[in-house]
Order: sequence, then structure tokens, then C-alpha cells
Amino acid sequence: MTSAKNDLLLLAGKTLTVLIQGIMGLATAVTAITLIGVALFQGWIDQEIIAEFGPQAVALPVASILWLLGTVLVLCALVFVFFGKLRGIIDTVAAGDPFVPENADRLNAMGWLQIGIYLLGIAASVAAGLAAQWAGQFTEVEIDGSLELDVPSALLILVLFILARVFRHGAAMRDDLEGTV
Repeated sequence: MTSAKNDLLLLAGKTLTVLIQGIMGLATAVTAITLIGVALFQGWIDQEIIAEFGPQAVALPVASILWLLGTVLVLCALVFVFFGKLRGIIDTVAAGDPFVPENADRLNAMGWLQIGIYLLGIAASVAAGLAAQWAGQFTEVEIDGSLELDVPSALLILVLFILARVFRHGAAMRDDLEGTV
């Protein structure tokens, strides 16, 4: 049996969560800067589009693009928090005590975060479709705007909520056992 300090799975999990959180932090910063840039320089952007493509070019759909960027910004933040919760669980596993009420709370929060991520993904798809319609005046753009049930996401949400109950029950059983000893 491998000790928690030498457990490659836990090390890989912790490394991956930190890496993903770093990427999400960077993506959040870049998206925020882009959102601010589009909001502040929309007039200049429109002038450049007209200069490049002529007066028949339709102005930048700022509302759709800000909607898309805002949605992506919130998505990045939710993913960042999701992996922070996962890292907390990994830390308790490494410490040898995963059946704590905090992990049940983390798993429950991860389920709700995943619901938010799923719904924001739909909103981002709609906003991207509107932006793609605008971009279609310059080049052929294909975006699949169909909304389908994402079965893996639905299963992940279900598993997270079930695991939250399992961890909560396991923590309660351990507390009961400690109380009888």
C-alpha cells in the first residue's frame, strides 16, 4: 500500500486541479480585459470594420458579444471554484480522513456548480450563435445551435449529489461509532 505522500494518483489530482485553476484564473483575466475592451472601444471597432469591409458591413453586435464574454467570465469562475472544492477533497484523502462533513458540503456544492456550468454553457451557445450570425457577413460560419441533453454532465451532477449523501452518511456513521467507543 502506498502512503498518501507517495500516492501518485493524489499527486496527479492535486497537480491537475492547481493547473486547471491557474488556467481558469488566466482565462478569467483575459476574458475580463476583452469584455472591458469591447465595451470601451466598440465605436473604434465599428469604424475599423467599416474601413475594412465597407459601409454595408453591419456593426458589431456588442450586446451579444458582451453577453458571450460575461457568460464565459462566470463559467471560468465556476470552474475555478469547482476545482478548488475537488482539491479540498483530495487534501482530506491525502490526510487520511475523507469522510468529513466538509467533503459532503464540497460535493454538494460541486453538484450545484455543475448545474450552473451546464446552464451557462447553454447561454454561451445562444450568444455565440448570435455572434456567428453577425460574423457570417464576412465569412461562412457554422455553429451547431441545437440544444441537446448533455448526458455525461447530467450523470456527473447526479453522481456528485449521491456522493455528497454517501459522504454525509459516512461522516455521521463515523461520529456515531466514535461516540460509542
